[in-house]
Amino acid sequence: MIIISIIIAALLLFISMAYVSNATWRNILSTIFAVIIIVCAIFMVRNDREHYGMHKVDTTETTDLISVSPSKEMKMLLYEPVGTAGKEKVYIYKKNESQKKPTTTNPDPSNTTNTIKTVSGTPTVKTTTTRWEYKNDTYRFWFGIAGNGHKLIGHHNTFNINKDWLTLSSAQAKKLQKLAKQQNSASAKKEAETYVKATVTKSITAAMKKDPKMSASEQKALTAEATKKATAAYKKQAMAKLVEEAKK
Repeated sequence: MIIISIIIAALLLFISMAYVSNATWRNILSTIFAVIIIVCAIFMVRNDREHYGMHKVDTTETTDLISVSPSKEMKMLLYEPVGTAGKEKVYIYKKNESQKKPTTTNPDPSNTTNTIKTVSGTPTVKTTTTRWEYKNDTYRFWFGIAGNGHKLIGHHNTFNINKDWLTLSSAQAKKLQKLAKQQNSASAKKEAETYVKATVTKSITAAMKKDPKMSASEQKALTAEATKKATAAYKKQAMAKLVEEAKK
């Protein structure tokens, strides 16, 4: 509406200057219409540059975060480096198990930011979209013709993952999978057995020193528990080494 007002005021200014013969009235009317044009132009520029009559509005969408890793044992949030420096990242994930084509974040760093948080609950991705919206219908009536309502300011994605998730690039994930396959080799299995046996023996020896009268059944239960813990500890250490190697 403000553009129409400027056009109407400009026409009236022309008419008053060209067809009003009385000098006094011509000057008065010309001044009024000129002021209207200037004031409208000022507010139109402020609306365009300073978003006058507008405010920021956030909308939030939270969905499940599903790993795109082919391995169920390794949960991953993958990304692809973008840009010449490779500092910006496009994250790759799924919102549900049945999703065939993964979802990717906006690659434009000027309006998209990403944050990764470690949580204990269900992995989710929260996307907050911020836009410029008119404060009320009055501002929309005057400036809506400019088409800057609902203008995107930016997206912010928050990835809430569990502590057992890995955040790797696609290339690193492929390298990790190859390295993980090597863990099934005879030498790797022997190394694991040696580690578990030594750890369990150490635990049993320490327990027997504290309680020399420990029964056979208690020793058996303690051995099983120690074996379980040692196996888990070895897998964790081995995976940490593989991840470190994959990131090189």
